[in-house]
Amino acid sequence: MSRVADPAELARLLRGTWAIRATTFPYWANAQRKNPRVTFELVNPSPLELREVYEYHRPDKGDREVIAEATWAGQHFSWRMLGRSRLLASAYVVSDTPATGDILAIHYGRSSLLGQSAVSILARPHLDPDDVRRSVSIDTHSFELSAEEFWRLQWLTPYAPSPSASSDSRA
Repeated sequence: MSRVADPAELARLLRGTWAIRATTFPYWANAQRKNPRVTFELVNPSPLELREVYEYHRPDKGDREVIAEATWAGQHFSWRMLGRSRLLASAYVVSDTPATGDILAIHYGRSSLLGQSAVSILARPHLDPDDVRRSVSIDTHSFELSAEEFWRLQWLTPYAPSPSASSDSRA
């Protein structure tokens, strides 16, 4: 198992928008949070610092946004939510997936708030969710997924809100 550990490569690989296609992270596994995605923006190339903008839709509250920051700490990212969720902090690593640069796994360490580790599968939004699932299931090793982690993944179903259900509110 290898991990992407070069800050310049991580900045290149992560930059842009990703759909969260599967997760064991309780926040994203909540059925009320639809179509979660994250956009990674470069704040500082050295030491590597990223701004992460998480967006999702809640049928009862409209479109929502959560912002986090991640700073490269040598072997992993030190990660924390900003705003009201300041108590949520963790660390994560990005799995090296040589088959494609369009799908990756993010492994979060145990946080004091969650009390467990988690993994999320990110894919570029243009990829078909079923193709993403198939790719991950065929090559769990590249995504550093144990059998238990793979079976615990909750695959998120794309959601199309009705035109009257959208809202401009932000969390």
